[in-house]
Amino acid sequence: MTGDADLIRRYQKGDLDAFEEFIRRYQDRVFRIAGSLLFNSGFAEDVAQEVFLRAHRGLKGFRFRSSPYTWLYAATRNVCREFNRREKEHGEIDFEIAFAETQGREIDARQCQRIVHMMIRELPERQRDVVLLRVFEELSVEDTAKTLRCRPGTVKASLHKAMKKLREYPQLESLRWRETDD
Repeated sequence: MTGDADLIRRYQKGDLDAFEEFIRRYQDRVFRIAGSLLFNSGFAEDVAQEVFLRAHRGLKGFRFRSSPYTWLYAATRNVCREFNRREKEHGEIDFEIAFAETQGREIDARQCQRIVHMMIRELPERQRDVVLLRVFEELSVEDTAKTLRCRPGTVKASLHKAMKKLREYPQLESLRWRETDD
């Protein structure tokens, strides 16, 4: 399998197939990350499209000071911030409403995931990024540190603080999970 750096170098030389392969390789991850970072996850597809449009322009001058995935993650985070700013202007989404809707009844995995993602959005940015990369994207501590341009110890400390904060939500205790059939 061709490495990301090789794909980008080929793309920089005019090989559009290399860029298409890069998109195929990362479109699901960008979509998942966007869904986790956005106040309204319904915009995840729009964000993914915008990220890859920016990648089409930006990667032409990419200088390999970081990995292409690190660059792509930063671009995704920035586009999500822009979408969230616009969304905030129209009214912030309160995750307490989602919990109220589920009190005392079983919820399916998708509903639970939505609630957990809403809670993650409440974390400070560094903790949120660490949770997304370590837990949802299953990157190693070292790869997470490279992506966030910090030390591995910072990743471990941020993950610990984030998990401690998430455990403080009393709503988690009342959630009961069930698997969906679809």
